Amino acid sequence: MTNAIRLLAATCLVAFLAALPSSALSASPTASPTAGAAAAKCVAQIRKGNKLVPVYEKTYVYKYVHKTGSSAYKRVAKRVRRKVKVSCAKQCVVMKKKKKKLRPVYVTKRVKTKIKRGNRILTVKRRKRVYKYGRCPASSSNSLGVPVRISILPGSYANLDFGAFQRQAPVSGTFKGFIPGKIQLNSDTQVTLTGGSLTLDPTAVFIDDACNGDVSSSIRTGNPTTVGLDPTRTSVATLFASGTVTSTAYTIIRLPLDLRNDDDGCDKPYITTGYSEFSQTFFLKGKVGDGGLTSLTLTSAPDTIDVVACLSPGQPTQPCNGFQIPLPILVSTKLKAAIDLSGKG
Repeated sequence: MTNAIRLLAATCLVAFLAALPSSALSASPTASPTAGAAAAKCVAQIRKGNKLVPVYEKTYVYKYVHKTGSSAYKRVAKRVRRKVKVSCAKQCVVMKKKKKKLRPVYVTKRVKTKIKRGNRILTVKRRKRVYKYGRCPASSSNSLGVPVRISILPGSYANLDFGAFQRQAPVSGTFKGFIPGKIQLNSDTQVTLTGGSLTLDPTAVFIDDACNGDVSSSIRTGNPTTVGLDPTRTSVATLFASGTVTSTAYTIIRLPLDLRNDDDGCDKPYITTGYSEFSQTFFLKGKVGDGGLTSLTLTSAPDTIDVVACLSPGQPTQPCNGFQIPLPILVSTKLKAAIDLSGKG
């Protein structure tokens, strides 16, 4: 029986691979996402007592002021105090205990800084002692951060493009995270994602009419198929003051399969396999609309995922313990999300 299942699955997969255009196997799609979302900037935070507060710096900017005794304006260089912007993935000043007190960690490196020369502002590189930044500490304390909950709403799906055909897999689930410090109005806000997962509904992959003329799936995604966060990397979502929302999610996907036992399995339960596990980074983007953050659509551009399919019978909640085969699939997503910033998490 096991050999028959493997033969059926392998035959379907070989036929699928043969039908794929060569570009799907060798080249990335022209609309593939970039890492621009990963470079999002957020206001730096430093711990003061039990709170996270913004980090400020002094710099120079041009301002226009009235000329004395005239209605005309002139441009002058002014020194101002402004919030420091850093990578959202490393937003907080690293703290270290010294003499039983938490102290900020400094590093000395060459950085760009602005200086005033006459009435001109120049950007130069100088060695300076600056804060060292890292991941913000996850905490349940509201003084250190605001808990955030992201719920995936009905109508969300992942589009699976196999080249010769496409399938839509309904998606549901929630993610949790936090905003370091307080929500800064009219400023970009970064959410550090710390937990949660998405679930894909069982979705037919290969279908036929071998069961007395009835159309059914010979191979479908198993239950549970999950997409969880990679605990070794920092996933973030950024809410820009302009209304744009982006997210860089580093995920681990666990995919079991349901296999029909050739033509003899038409009236029998599907045979389950163990799950295969592989990593994937998703870059999502959306725009706040009339529904605000309670009804937000996030999409990711098509990207080729090197899926690993398990063809050995087993428990869907256990790792695959046998035959696996690589399967490139072009995947894009459309997620309808509700983002709760109420602090209830």
